[in-house]
Amino acid sequence: MTSDPTTNSVDPFVAAPLNADAGAGVPQTTEAGVTEPSTTAETGRRVTLNPTGADLRAVASVDVVKMDRDIDAEAEREARRARDIAASIPHGSVEVPLGENLDIDLEAEINAALSGSAATPPSAAIAKTAAAADSSEEEALEQGKRIKGKVALIHGEDVFLDLGFRSQGVLPTKQYEGKELPAVGTEIEVMVQKVSPNEGLIHVSLPSGKQRVSGNWDEVQAGMVVDCVVTKTNKGGLEVTVGSLRGFMPAGQVDVRFVESLDAYVGQKLRVQITEANKGKRNLIVSRKAILEEERQAAHEKILATLEVGNTLDGTVKSVKDYGAFVDLGGVDGFLHIGQISWQHIKHPKEMLAEGQAVQVKVISISEDKQKIGLSLKQLSISPWEQAATKYFQGQSVNGKVTRLTDFGAFVELEPGVEGMVHISELDHKRISRVADVVAVGQSLELQVREVDPLKRRISLSLKALKAKPEAPKPEIAEEEAPAAPPPPRRKTPLKGGKEVDPRRGGGLFGNPGDFR
Repeated sequence: MTSDPTTNSVDPFVAAPLNADAGAGVPQTTEAGVTEPSTTAETGRRVTLNPTGADLRAVASVDVVKMDRDIDAEAEREARRARDIAASIPHGSVEVPLGENLDIDLEAEINAALSGSAATPPSAAIAKTAAAADSSEEEALEQGKRIKGKVALIHGEDVFLDLGFRSQGVLPTKQYEGKELPAVGTEIEVMVQKVSPNEGLIHVSLPSGKQRVSGNWDEVQAGMVVDCVVTKTNKGGLEVTVGSLRGFMPAGQVDVRFVESLDAYVGQKLRVQITEANKGKRNLIVSRKAILEEERQAAHEKILATLEVGNTLDGTVKSVKDYGAFVDLGGVDGFLHIGQISWQHIKHPKEMLAEGQAVQVKVISISEDKQKIGLSLKQLSISPWEQAATKYFQGQSVNGKVTRLTDFGAFVELEPGVEGMVHISELDHKRISRVADVVAVGQSLELQVREVDPLKRRISLSLKALKAKPEAPKPEIAEEEAPAAPPPPRRKTPLKGGKEVDPRRGGGLFGNPGDFR
């Protein structure tokens, strides 16, 4: 029987009762290829093409009743299997040997088996938690962050580090640029560049390690150490190129000290650190001062670790003062007093030193906090006083030049580093009130050595010893001697006013004392 295509069109989504057998209400195809509605298995009733009311229900694509029967059967089989297993186990509790120490994982499995539930061993749970924590910490690592790691392996062109995370750190050996590679087990500080969880690696670089940058703004970031070429100067600093990117270096970031003229840097290739990289504004700021300060700090720690009195170091004169000079020892400053510059007397350190001059000095003192380091330049040469005891002796005639005058005498340089003194009393045989009345600064003199004391570094000299002593002045002689005056005439008459003395009786000029009794 065929259906009328105008009135009996077949709807593929035909409604049927939910409890109908599989296939009920589904259109059937005849041999002629015409689709006809099927009838239910129980009633044989034809399914209406346009059902209404209670007949309008969706046809289930799966036989739900059959599925429920299959699930119940499977559950019954599982229960029967469990009863068979329980019947094979001896009645009563299983005795666990208490005298043996059980592994924590094994004990957890036994407890889980007795309780009928599967439990995760504690150690596995701890390991899983630790792995999750490591993973989260790795993901939180930012580019440019500094961390410490221990060298685990050096293979080929890579140094593998233990950073305390699940992933290992990898550091290119070219970062050392000819320096000695660290030994296995050495702890070093590195800077995170990129985290690659798929590779299980954390790419790092040395804080001072140089990196190559092409022309991609995504490759540059603050903290990176790169090479730049100075193209020209402007009012505020230097214009540079990093790869093909244009950048700027402020004048205050060129050196650790003030640079008066920046023209000398044009055309030079400098090692700098990126301090700011703004992709949106195309703003790239670099600093050479940061690199120099970091190198200085590393050298400072290295020098202080090995610094001892008596060490000989190379340095550069940093500044010259009236009382001495400050010397940069390559990370730490030392002070060179004017009295330690030369064995000979100098009026100002600039007579022998200039800023930027390379010198070799000897460490003569170190403060307890190692913040003050005393240096000497003259102690690297032999002291002329070591030979003064054999070279100069008492009574020797020497030549010297007057270097300075004092109220009590004059200092005379006999040779560079050896001075003697002429006391004011040894300048002349006569009394001298002022030293300048006899000698002057710069005057050459011939002197005689009176005494030598090499321990006190003193030589006593005399100028008058080589001068002839003048004779004592003779008394003046009168041209003619006057004739002696004649004696007064003898008095012939007695003196008036007194009693004449009787020479026979004696008595005084004015009479006998007994006459007045």
